[in-house]
Amino acid sequence: MLLNAPGRQVLAAVCGIEEDVLARALPSWGQQDAKLSDGKDGVPAAAWRTGSAAARQAAFGCRLCAARRTGTAVRVVRYTPRWERVCARHRRWLLDADADQPLEHLDVRGLPEVVAAQQRWSGVARRAVRSGAEPEKVFALAHAVVARWWEQALSWEREVIWPRRLHQVAGGNAGTELEWWRIVGRDAVVFPEVVAVADALLDPDMAELVWRGRAAAAAAR
Repeated sequence: MLLNAPGRQVLAAVCGIEEDVLARALPSWGQQDAKLSDGKDGVPAAAWRTGSAAARQAAFGCRLCAARRTGTAVRVVRYTPRWERVCARHRRWLLDADADQPLEHLDVRGLPEVVAAQQRWSGVARRAVRSGAEPEKVFALAHAVVARWWEQALSWEREVIWPRRLHQVAGGNAGTELEWWRIVGRDAVVFPEVVAVADALLDPDMAELVWRGRAAAAAAR
């Protein structure tokens, strides 16, 4: 929810929290929107936006973790990038927070490689920083590369690993809803390969090959 200046003042007063504290806690705090007045008339106003559009990537939180901390099992939403989507305690992949999404998480208890990939990413991110690269950009490039492979493997005649993982997160068998699960489960299924590619991209020669390949693909369109 985006607020104009009077709206932010009202929220701070209701919460009993100073605005500078809320600004540090809420990534969307202070963001402007064309549909909101500038507050000159003193009337509080708000505009609803999806979290990923207004601030950063947003995902559903783990209800079991929320219940453990608060004593109440309620839906929660967190600003969480794709490399932090595994709840290691409960082995859940947390899905993008979307009002039209009936699922909040995927069960990855049978996919230890997905959990291990998140642990591995921390080392890859540190390596990226040491090499002068931004971890977010390295991950984004690796994700784009692997997503391309995912689309090319649509028929899956010779694929073994990804179909197994996809059926696993679908509860054992995607059945007639395979295409739907391909969309919902993609990021969890390919995550280990995304981290592996991100690690490889930190090799200068490998990164150059990838950039050349992307440039050639763009020129061919």
